[in-house]
Amino acid sequence: MIKNNFILFYFILLLGYLIGEDANHLIMNKICVFPNECEMIEIFNPTSEEIDLSNYYLSDQKEYYKWINDQNLNLSNQDFIIKFPDESFIASQGTFTITTNSISEFNLYYGYDPDLSLVDTQFELSSIGTNANLSNSQEVLILFYWDGISNLVQDVDYFLWGSTTQAVYKTTDDGYQFDDTSVEFQIFKRNYSSSAYSDSTYVRQGIDEIDEISTLGNGITGHDETSENFSLSWDVQAYQKNISFQDIINGDYDCAGNSQDGCPLGSIDCDIVNPKGVIVDYFDVTQFGGPHAITIEDEEGYRIELTIWPDNWDIANDPENKMLIEPPYNRFLVQAYGNVFEYDGEKQIQVCGIEDFQIVESYDMEGIFEEGNFIESTISPEPYVLLASDDERLDYSYSFPSNSRVIVRVFDISGRFITTLVDKYYNSSGTVTRAEDKSSWDGRDHLGQVLSPGTYLMHIEANNFQTGKTTSNVSPVVIGVRNK
Repeated sequence: MIKNNFILFYFILLLGYLIGEDANHLIMNKICVFPNECEMIEIFNPTSEEIDLSNYYLSDQKEYYKWINDQNLNLSNQDFIIKFPDESFIASQGTFTITTNSISEFNLYYGYDPDLSLVDTQFELSSIGTNANLSNSQEVLILFYWDGISNLVQDVDYFLWGSTTQAVYKTTDDGYQFDDTSVEFQIFKRNYSSSAYSDSTYVRQGIDEIDEISTLGNGITGHDETSENFSLSWDVQAYQKNISFQDIINGDYDCAGNSQDGCPLGSIDCDIVNPKGVIVDYFDVTQFGGPHAITIEDEEGYRIELTIWPDNWDIANDPENKMLIEPPYNRFLVQAYGNVFEYDGEKQIQVCGIEDFQIVESYDMEGIFEEGNFIESTISPEPYVLLASDDERLDYSYSFPSNSRVIVRVFDISGRFITTLVDKYYNSSGTVTRAEDKSSWDGRDHLGQVLSPGTYLMHIEANNFQTGKTTSNVSPVVIGVRNK
């Protein structure tokens, strides 16, 4: 069986036009696993039609497909299988949020209510452990469809992190038309729970299910959901702990591996550190066959060297960032992510690329902090009063940091979700103006209904993948009516 799967797997990989298409079905696009109070799963509808969730299910149990024939299947007290309540819908380009905590706990952490709670919702059909939760070390999540009659389920979306221990593997022996990707070929998203920082939130980079086989699969649209390369299609926002320069210098985070094997970040099993300091010096070792060497200093005067190999990121020839290594220094507070190696008795942090480096603050020549788009997110609707019943539209602009997933939502004054206007990843900081008919807001909710007169809140949230930092901003909008 394994040999045949091996041959089939590589034969299908040769059919390049069948692989890596954009999703044409619901996808999970945000999963928070740590700390416990953040636990949530967000589902996104990338299609052009509203989707009824009445026969959709969600589980973190790898034998979920056996449960439909044996609902007494012995699940762990940490596992769950739930059927979405009838009359649950996800609008086109809309999201649906599920938490393993209570609604009040979720609201305390995020500031708005989820759509579904494993604790508070009464499910028509479910199997929920007494301590159902998401493991922050290794886990699987599967969104699937079942008509309630047949003996087989249809996969909708799948996500695997930490290892292949929890990987799903359904076969023709189980009654399915096709075998899932063999466990040894499934590519999970690595976790850093044993490192100096641990995973907090997994975020899908886009709707492209990278390397996923889109035919000969058990998915609802014929995809093999278990074949996606999660290491490429998802990012992680880290829950960080402060790591002192002194502890790094003392050798607490030394990596015994070969620095040449350390990229991309996470390639070797070593602690990942995240030192933050002001750039105080630069030495070009590339002329001698070495790396770019940047010295940063913390508030206590300790210094550490960041090494960047030009094959990974030639910062000296990067027009957007070369100013970082040009004098005068003491102008940029930066944070880097990498492994700690030692060279000639000195600790060095190997930075693999621009995605592992963040400008935190910048200063002018007199040392005064300069506010920039890379620091905070803002949103500015114009005008503030919208006559939606008269088919008026609201132009708005928003700014955001670099390396961020930007989400713009509308809530009512009580915090109830109305609609999502933007959900997009941006490599570089900037400002976007949405004034065209198709991108400005028409004063309707996610179901296309004109909103009642009143005050509403436009909310922007920018999540930085490298630092784990979230910035947000809110601005009021009034839905009005014309005086008769």
